[in-house]
Amino acid sequence: MTEKQKEFLRLAVENEKLLKYEEISKILNEPREVLSTWWDALKEEREKLAHIRSVWLLKCHELDYESFKKWYLETEMKCHYCGLTENDMMLLWQKYPRLTKRTRGRKLEIDRKQPDLPYSCTDNLVYCCYWCNNAKTDTFSEEEFLKVGKVIREIWKKRFDGTR
Repeated sequence: MTEKQKEFLRLAVENEKLLKYEEISKILNEPREVLSTWWDALKEEREKLAHIRSVWLLKCHELDYESFKKWYLETEMKCHYCGLTENDMMLLWQKYPRLTKRTRGRKLEIDRKQPDLPYSCTDNLVYCCYWCNNAKTDTFSEEEFLKVGKVIREIWKKRFDGTR
């Protein structure tokens, strides 16, 4: 991906105020047809960045986008408390289709280690599975819930092994 294409994605997908093709065309000095070609060619990267931006807007908009994106991309994608990965979660859903009646639980969520602190500091953010996030609520600190996470991890291990 060229630097101009990266800038195109930033302006079209990541920018705080998403720009229209006409504006981007002027900024990058590229015709609209080229931008349309890039839009299609960069679909995978574009959708990944759009997802990161939507999570940021939903959960962590107090934090500047670039800091959030860096945290999102560099933090290991597993539950901070019980260690489940999204792949583990998918396997659990396949084995136990009625894990929850809610629509959540198929993707990792973002939790605050210290619930009294806002989502505005990456040091306070962790990935968390639905079940740990649901149980932790805003009641437990990170230190307290890491103990609970160990027990949850043991239960998941037994379920993966096929025992209860």
